[in-house]
Formats: sequence, structure tokens, C-alpha cells
Amino acid sequence: MAENLHMHDGADYRLAEAKLSWRDDILRADDYDDVYFSAEGGLAESRHVFLSGNDLPFRLQDASHFTIAETGFGTGLNLLAVMAEMDKFPNLQLDYISLEACPLRLDDLARAHAPFAEVALYAETLRAAMPPRWPGTHMVPLLDGRLRLHLLYGQAEDMLAEMDFRADAWFLDGFSPAKNMAMWDKDILGHVGRLTRQGGTLSSFTVASGVRDALQGAGFVVEKCPGFGRKRHMLTGIKPLVAPLATRADGIKQVAIIGGGIAGASIASGLNRRGVSATIFDSAPKLASGASGNRMAVQSPRLAVDHNLASQLSSMCLSFAARLSDALDCSVAHNVISLDWPNREAVRQDKFRRQFWPDSLMRFVDADEASALSAIALPLGGAVHDYGRIINPVKYVERLAAGASLSLATKVTDITQLDAQTFRINGDMSEAYSAVVLAGGANISQILSHLHKSGIPLDVTSGQVSHIPTNNAVQPLQSGLSFGGYLTPAYNGFHELGATFDRTAAMTVTDQGHAHNMNLLPDGMAGLIEVPDVTGGFIGRMSQRASTPDRNPIMGHLGDRIYCLGALGARGMTFAPLLGDMLAAEITGTPVSLARDICHALDPFRFRMR
Repeated sequence: MAENLHMHDGADYRLAEAKLSWRDDILRADDYDDVYFSAEGGLAESRHVFLSGNDLPFRLQDASHFTIAETGFGTGLNLLAVMAEMDKFPNLQLDYISLEACPLRLDDLARAHAPFAEVALYAETLRAAMPPRWPGTHMVPLLDGRLRLHLLYGQAEDMLAEMDFRADAWFLDGFSPAKNMAMWDKDILGHVGRLTRQGGTLSSFTVASGVRDALQGAGFVVEKCPGFGRKRHMLTGIKPLVAPLATRADGIKQVAIIGGGIAGASIASGLNRRGVSATIFDSAPKLASGASGNRMAVQSPRLAVDHNLASQLSSMCLSFAARLSDALDCSVAHNVISLDWPNREAVRQDKFRRQFWPDSLMRFVDADEASALSAIALPLGGAVHDYGRIINPVKYVERLAAGASLSLATKVTDITQLDAQTFRINGDMSEAYSAVVLAGGANISQILSHLHKSGIPLDVTSGQVSHIPTNNAVQPLQSGLSFGGYLTPAYNGFHELGATFDRTAAMTVTDQGHAHNMNLLPDGMAGLIEVPDVTGGFIGRMSQRASTPDRNPIMGHLGDRIYCLGALGARGMTFAPLLGDMLAAEITGTPVSLARDICHALDPFRFRMR
């Protein structure tokens, strides 16, 4: 049955806007008639209620890793207090997981932070790193990666229900229970109990009896303590030990990564943030020799009208990948325009136009606006992805892998597990690895077979990109253009036009491939490209990519301290940075902040389970 063209019309995928006002330089939430921080000293209150309330100045002294979770990010003032505290503990690794339904805009954050000169540098760093205001998980590395801020944008109960981390301490910092009862609901506080380690603690400014009762029902022993300022009391709690507390030191010291493309480099970067060493093995003599080695690559989302799991994953991965590309100085263009090319994108984008999306994720322009934005004459308008990027992929891979050791020109033929915590690669007895990650791009199926890991159906295809000499008509192009194919701005005198999709996995650049790429161009654009008069006038590059039947990547545990990240298809530069970081979190036992249903959608053995 044909899909109803108006299904999902009017769907709103934006976050709620915070309704704010300023009174005597104090920020108020008008919907709740409550303040974001105390007028008597917000930073001092954060330190008293949340840091001292969880005994953090003492507990952090002997901690190598610590996890704090928070209900209500607000202005981020509690986080700024933690950042300042971390200065005392230069070897501490910390994950900070915070929920927020209505993220503030940067100008409001800046005004809210202004009175706190003591943490001004931390506040400036935080604002510069803040993610876009899109629903879902956003990972924000801070303090050279030692602090990982996981912002969970959405309704608290929905987000917590899908999480499986374990916190050492909770900051319960929603607005007053009398004014925001939903944040203190027993179901939410039940999730707080579920997501707390034995021996974990909590603190809050409120001592409301309903909150105390709900926390006791969630497994905490709570007590009133002296409050801050005019508040006589505050609340602290602990989740008692009911069994011997297992050690978190699991011996992950050195990890072997098989594959030197974007997947392997992203995993290495995530491990490096967590203080774990990695060695990247690749049979090629340099990094990014496979599909990651194109001259330029596209980072863009693949959205769906129902914003399903794959669509949500795509947007979350883009948020991280684009911000990281900018931070590493690898971005060539800072937006991508998906043109309304009939019979390709226009039908789907027409449905998008009848919906509501975050502006920076997707906004619509006509042909004149698209031409002004891209700086060349375009015959069509389309959807602008302001977090879309055209990047230098080789530079991106090299910079992500900068903290890893490299074993290049080394074909891995043997992975031997000697005991529960020791692997040898190619029989080399001089190096021991406590985990192995398979990230071999199109070659991952061969390694999986070598390890007798079956049940993961992979499809390997090849794609040809054409290197198009620039000319006066297209040289000014400043945006990436998508139209079923893609065209990039000029880099060193050439644009990238792609790409073919060959199921024979051929690896030879052909004139037929160049003709295919030219035919992808929308009517009215083909004339911008000067086609050589002679056969073989264009040059190009062919590479292979792996994908799964449902087009979602594979990421996760294969068993026996063996993990994988692969099947990234044509969107490796978008997917890999966040998924590599999350896999590094899984390997090291630190929080994975992807929703449970998304983790299931990435499970390497999901097809077997079905």
C-alpha cells in the first residue's frame, strides 16, 4: 500500500524552549516561577549542596574514575564547580551525565555565568564546546578529554528509562518540587536508584517529604543536613552495600585496534580520552588507505520523516562529528545543502517541509537563498544542514589517531588469546593487549571469519569518486551539495563528485563511473562542469565500503574482550567519531550514554537475535 503522503505532517522534533526572565540579574524559569541558582551565591550553593553534599572533595582524592549524574543541567553552574574541583586531581577521569529538557541558548548562558569570575575560564570553555540544541545524546569532551560531559536532551523520564550507566553520585537539581512535580516523580527517582552504584550517593536542596519517601523507595537511606543560605535543610542519601562491591579495575591497559581508517582512529581517540593506550594495526603503509583516504568527504545526517532510531542516531553522530572536525581544523565547508532534485530528495524533503525540525539540523531555502549561501548559481533550493561538513578525511583520521601507537604495513594474520586478559597479535610475544577491536572497514568480514564470529551479514560494495578540475563557474563554491550524489568545494584545484555504487566490488576507476557521477548532477548544474573531450580526461579514486541489510553500523562486544566497529557504509565520517568514543567507553567500563534501543540497533549479533 502506498505510503500516505501526509503521514507525520506537523510532527515536531524540536526541544521545548525555556521561557526565561531576568530579575535583578538572576535568571528565572517563568514556566516554574523558580530561579536557576541562588541569589545569595549560586556557585557557593553548588559547592555546599552538591559537591560537599556528596563528599566529593574527599571521595575524589583516591578515585581514578568517577561518574556524576544530574537531573537538570540548567546553566551548567554545578558542572563549573566540578571543573574547578578537578584542578586538584590532575589524574582523575570523570564522566558527567546531565539531563535537560529545555537547553538554554548561549547568550543566556553567558549572562548567567558572568557574575562568577572565579570560574570564568571554565565557563568560556564550556560555552565554546556546547552542542546544538537537538534531542538525544550529545558528548562534549572537556579538560583535554579528562572530563566527558554527556548531555541528554529530552524529557527526563524518557531519557533515564533508556539508560544503563551507573553513577557514583547524583546532583538532584530540578526546579522546586512544589513547582515542577514531574521532575521529582517516583518513577524518575526510581531510575535514579536503578542507575546508582552500591555505595553511591545523592544530594539535593529539597527535603520535601514526597521526595524523601520516593528516594527511600528507590533504595536510598536519606537524611536532612544543614542547607545553604536561607534554606535551613538539604537532603543527602546513600545506596547501601548489599553485596561485596566489585572492583572496577578490569585490567584494560593496552588495546589492539585492527584497522587504520576512520573507525580505528575514532576508537583510539576515545581510548586516549580515557587514559588507555592503543596500537593501530593496518596492512597499508599509512593511515586512511581505504575508504577513509578520499581527498574530501561529507558529514551529513540521514533523516527520516518519522525520525526513527536510525534518524536519531544519524543526528547525534553528526552533532559530535562536526564539532570534532571543527576542533581538529579538518573542516573545508561548514554546511551542506541537500538540493530538491526531483525524484530523488524532493519528495522526502517536501514531507520535511510540513514538519518542525531544529533549525541548525535542517532548514529550508529557495534557489536564490541556496545560491547566495553556496556562492554559485544553483537552479534549486533545498534543505540546509548547518552542522553538515565537507572535511579533509585523511587529516581527520591522522589527528584522531595522534595519541595511538602505529603498526603499519602489518597484515594481521593471527589473534591469539592466551588467557582472560592477554592477546598476542601475529605471535609477537613482546607486546600483550588486554582487548582487541576489529575496525577493518571493508575487510572486517575477513577478520570476523578468522575469529569464527558468524551471524553478521555484511555487504561489500565499491564506490568511485571523480576528481573534477575547478573552473570559474564552480570555483567559488563554499557549501557541500547533496542531490543523490554530492559535489564538494574546490580543494587544491579539484572538486569531488560522487559516487558510484557497485555491488561487484570492482576496484578500477572507469570512464563509465565518471559518466555515472556526471549524470547524478541535477538539471541546470551539469553545464557547470567542463567535461573533457578525450576519454580518460577525469581522474578519480575507487574504494570499498561495508554495510548491513538494515544499513545501521555494527558496534559492540563480540565476546572474550573482542569488540568491533564497522559496516559504516558511505557515512563513516559521520558515524565513526561518536560510535568510536562510545565503544571506547564500553571497553573501559565508563558510561555509554547512547539509549538502550540504539545500542540494540547497533548490536553486531542483532540479525541472529531476530
